[in-house]
Amino acid sequence: MNRSEEMDHVADKDDVLINGSVRHRGSCSGDVAGDEIPCRKRPPASTAKKIILFVLRLSISVVLILWIFKSVDLGIFKTVAVTPRLIPMVAMVVCSLLFVFLGGFKLWILLRVFSPISLWVFTAYFFLAGSIGSLAPAIFGDFTLIGLAKRGKIPVHQSVSALLMDRFVTMVIALFVFTPFTLMLFLPMRPAYILFLSVITLLLSGGLAWLFLRSAPILFDKFAITKRFWESFSLYMTRYRISLFQNILISGVRGIVSGLTLIFALMAAKLSPPLIATICISNSLSILTHIPVSLSGLGLFEGGGLVLFVALGLSKEQVLAGLFYHRAYIILWAVITSCLLTLLFVIRRYLKK
Repeated sequence: MNRSEEMDHVADKDDVLINGSVRHRGSCSGDVAGDEIPCRKRPPASTAKKIILFVLRLSISVVLILWIFKSVDLGIFKTVAVTPRLIPMVAMVVCSLLFVFLGGFKLWILLRVFSPISLWVFTAYFFLAGSIGSLAPAIFGDFTLIGLAKRGKIPVHQSVSALLMDRFVTMVIALFVFTPFTLMLFLPMRPAYILFLSVITLLLSGGLAWLFLRSAPILFDKFAITKRFWESFSLYMTRYRISLFQNILISGVRGIVSGLTLIFALMAAKLSPPLIATICISNSLSILTHIPVSLSGLGLFEGGGLVLFVALGLSKEQVLAGLFYHRAYIILWAVITSCLLTLLFVIRRYLKK
């Protein structure tokens, strides 16, 4: 029996031959003949880190909420909060549903350029993702949409590029369209100065974006996954410009609907908030919800809204009641929608079997 036949005889299905030596498959150490094969160990899960961040954000939200309630007369707040106006409450719910639908519709426009995907199925998933994002970090909702896109034969790098472009457009509109007008309401400066500074900031940001676009191919070509992502992302600025412009237009309309939702919430608290100012404030406050400090912006949005609307001369307790209606509806809608849609998806999958 020659050397190769001996090794074939010795090695069984649980062993492997490397450089003429028999080593066990399941071993994890050694690199010389007769020792065990090194194996790859998975990095430890970051569950503890996620739990710590969740607890930290929840703590910040609790502290902010306690500060908010401490700053108002709870007796007056209770009197206002328990007797809301019905018609504005219904209008708030309708505007909120329209707001979510427009969010899904404008993202669907960006995704459909890569592969056909049902608008109604995507809308259902977007409602579910929005519900999850209202109760947990938004990235969990994003995973839901990425999973749906993958089922629709849209690769991950393409769905991620659509999500990032959609978020980028939303932030640019909130920051450079609505926020300058919000600043005009409160800063002791002439509106012309604020507009001038906003235009300068926009031009500088545009210059930085242009430099980034010019250098991005060099930066992203180093890795295959980033290269594919950039190829998909850059298509919106070349081949799919019409879809991008449609997304921008709907994002602007959605910003107005966001303001109307808050207006009706404040009207339910027996207030008459100024139309333009409330729309601008609502979109400016939405920027705070993207800052990973509190839990889904809980406390930040309400605290900022309380400060700004009181500065406009509105009653502190009534403003808080309106913001309470707004947040309570979001949480209630998120819980009901998450449970209902999850149940429907499970039933649908079971019936297909």
